[in-house]
Amino acid sequence: MAALDRFEEWIDPGTFARVINGLESRLYGLGYKVEYGAEFRKLEDDLAETDKKALTEHFRMALNTYTPDTAFWVKVVDEDSRIIAVIAARVDQLGSQNLGEYIRNYWWRCYPDKMQNGVAAAPVQPRFLSEISGKVAYLGDLWVARDHQRKKIHEWLTPLTMFVALQKWHPDWIYCWVRPSAWNKRYPLAYGFSAVHPMGIQWLKGREPVTIDSDLVIGVNRRDWALDWLDRFGDEFPRASHMLLAEKAQNLNSTEE
Repeated sequence: MAALDRFEEWIDPGTFARVINGLESRLYGLGYKVEYGAEFRKLEDDLAETDKKALTEHFRMALNTYTPDTAFWVKVVDEDSRIIAVIAARVDQLGSQNLGEYIRNYWWRCYPDKMQNGVAAAPVQPRFLSEISGKVAYLGDLWVARDHQRKKIHEWLTPLTMFVALQKWHPDWIYCWVRPSAWNKRYPLAYGFSAVHPMGIQWLKGREPVTIDSDLVIGVNRRDWALDWLDRFGDEFPRASHMLLAEKAQNLNSTEE
């Protein structure tokens, strides 16, 4: 019962609004604006003008159909409305199916192996994947324009997106995939993920993906871990006025309508 109570813990609205405002303010302080949306086809058109060019298979419209209730994106733009950074989030209702089974059923149609067939996950996966089930949120497609990467936009944008997903969906778990080079730089911890598994997914020999890294690292947060991160970020930002908090809550609610 204690574990269930921990999962059901509500999100303090004052802390949430203060953290969102604080993270956005960090980006505003760098000279950027933050935009939220759920129109992925428009996002694909906008990204065609950047060096990212396209969304990955996890959010590409040719492979997915999302609604405003199941996915959203966050953009960072400059004063000329040019996209400087982007990230997206989605929620999957896995029910009793665990993340390892879900990946096996899902990734084969997204990524080719060296023979241009669908990839094949190994029958035995890391044990932690069997623990992740229920309502699961995924954060992905993080990209920052090359000439803006030194400003560490990703270190504010990623937790911002995670906390919006936490408030919007109340997921049991949140996860992201990162390349091994990003793990070496401790990015998952900087983003606000408590557990990082260097052995993210295992492939059948000869059936590994050729369009992405075959040794991806996974960052994971259980719901209560994400709430701990929300509290930690809340301590970093001073308490805002009641008027500012009310305005921020109103703006966030309008993006969900």
